[in-house]
Amino acid sequence: MTNLSLNSSSDSTSLSVPKLRDDRSNWSDYQPRIKRAMGSKGLWRHILGTAIALRPYMLLNGVHVLSDGKTGATEEQIESREVRITDFEKLAQHIILSTTSTHLGSKIKELKTAKEMWELVVADVTMKSTLFLLDTEEQLMSMKLSDNDDSKAHLAKIKQHFQLMLQRHKNLIKMGLTLSDTHFNTVIMTSLPESYRPTLQMITAAE
Repeated sequence: MTNLSLNSSSDSTSLSVPKLRDDRSNWSDYQPRIKRAMGSKGLWRHILGTAIALRPYMLLNGVHVLSDGKTGATEEQIESREVRITDFEKLAQHIILSTTSTHLGSKIKELKTAKEMWELVVADVTMKSTLFLLDTEEQLMSMKLSDNDDSKAHLAKIKQHFQLMLQRHKNLIKMGLTLSDTHFNTVIMTSLPESYRPTLQMITAAE
């Protein structure tokens, strides 16, 4: 899986968008990053349909005219605007297609607009079946961290463990399944090794 990197239009910052996985497990990371990347190109409001998209010059008696409705547009102006319109749509579609899986891409590649593509991507991720949600929840509930005598290695491992738990928790929220804080805290404590039990007992007793 590769990331798509784009340069911000406002500066030289490189914005990386991860490829959306087949199981949609990285949606909570993918969605804000593609939003930021497309926003840097002035595309996001157009994807959501909240901005006025650039349109061809108006035709008046068979002649393309500027916004004043009187002045005729030059061939260079007409061609420049057509290129800008085409480039906008192609870039938006390219970003979406390049950051989705082959399976999902096959569903959206024939759609005519980037807005339609994005709506299908969102629907595909957020409108999963109850069985899919239960499977995703089970992944979180079954997480277990093993003990390690090497304290440095254990520290690195527990950081990864908590990061993955938080990501899976966010994914469930994105898909409409919410766990209470109490339930999630219980899941976290259950995932820790037996060596943590005395510490956990002290914490819960203090609470």
